[in-house]
Amino acid sequence: KFRKLSAAYQTLSDPTKRKRYDTSGIGAEQSGSDEGASAMLDPYVFFAVLFASEQVEPYIGELGLAQTFDSLLKLGGADGGTKSYQTWGDLKSALGWKESILKRRKRQVDIALHLKSRVTDYVEGYLELGAFKESCWDEAVNIANGGSYGATFLLAIGPALVVEADSFLGYRASVLGSWRGPVSNAKRNALFFRRKLAFTKTVLRAVRESLKAIYESAEFVQDATPDQITGRSRIKKPERVVFSDKELLKDNLSNTIPTILNMAWSLNYIDITNTLSAACGKLFYDANVSSWEERLRRAEAVHILGTQFWLVGLEITGGNTTRAENVDDIKARANAAFMESLKKGMENDSSQD
Repeated sequence: KFRKLSAAYQTLSDPTKRKRYDTSGIGAEQSGSDEGASAMLDPYVFFAVLFASEQVEPYIGELGLAQTFDSLLKLGGADGGTKSYQTWGDLKSALGWKESILKRRKRQVDIALHLKSRVTDYVEGYLELGAFKESCWDEAVNIANGGSYGATFLLAIGPALVVEADSFLGYRASVLGSWRGPVSNAKRNALFFRRKLAFTKTVLRAVRESLKAIYESAEFVQDATPDQITGRSRIKKPERVVFSDKELLKDNLSNTIPTILNMAWSLNYIDITNTLSAACGKLFYDANVSSWEERLRRAEAVHILGTQFWLVGLEITGGNTTRAENVDDIKARANAAFMESLKKGMENDSSQD
């Protein structure tokens, strides 16, 4: 479906191709070239617009969902996904496995560099504690007011930064505080567990609601067969399931969209937590830093930054990470994200030509 929509968009947006379609009825998809296949949507733009993550991209990078979707598009390929893969290596190559690993590492490094830049003034003593806290609070408020999901992202980023900084400081800040290390590490593991548990719950909820929607839209047809002795009809047990009312099925499945979006958010939380964990590790164990005092100052600054993000997120959302959204609003935002991603994909394709 995405390939067909991409081809249609390419045909309508290009004057030459549109004229050819008006005169001959041949669009990008029906042409002999691979133009229809090349005008694919850009999944990174799609998810960035859908979740409004541009404002926090320095802290989270490109979402893992986008990378996964991009790999699936590559797996489909220009042959429509009919190619067979003989070995595990063939499948990894089709998914862009090595490229995905490099992108993930670059994402972590970019975030670590941003965190380093963000805390440098405090680490080097140019900002006092109070001034640094205020700057972090103001940034968090700007993020929260910058989009519909700003506070949600704050609740994803803030606690992750706090537990990573706590874990580093707990084991290294003081020999006398030996109890702090295991406790802070336990808190870190608890955050990972809670977020994975929340994702599991949303998956189960999405499956349950989807099955319920399908069941409520289905009709069970009973086949009647003539009795060989009496000639009378004999009713057998239900054997077929049909969906005669397509609109009812469509409406029932549409009602599951908010739950599916919450499931995607839960997955984003896990992705952001894992990514920030790796980025903080690179920041705290930076080989270019020889002084443990500077490492500890970095961790302290990250802890302050995460705390302010967390507090602002809690103040706005009350700690509720799930959102009750209208189906039509979600559809409208998804359509806008889809068209924007197609436009970006077209621009990339044109620049390559």
